[in-house]
Amino acid sequence: MKALRIIEGASFGPDVLNVIRMAFEESWQEISGVFSPGEYENAREVLALAVMMAARDDSDDPRPLREAAIQATKRRYPSRFDGGASGQKRSEG
Repeated sequence: MKALRIIEGASFGPDVLNVIRMAFEESWQEISGVFSPGEYENAREVLALAVMMAARDDSDDPRPLREAAIQATKRRYPSRFDGGASGQKRSEG
């Protein structure tokens, strides 16, 4: 997947890369339900880039990266998060 290649290609140390991966996976788990499967790759790429933009050489906590990435993704896809449904999974039916 392109999103994981973005993260793996980053020039951070291994500890920071682990924090970035964790932030990305936690973020995706939280917001994936608002996207259709056909949108997953693009949405994950946006999310990965947002995590990378928030990361610093001394990042040691995934929470601020996760929150920054989710906010950036909400700005990129505002219609997905309107009406207070942010972060809620849609029922698969």
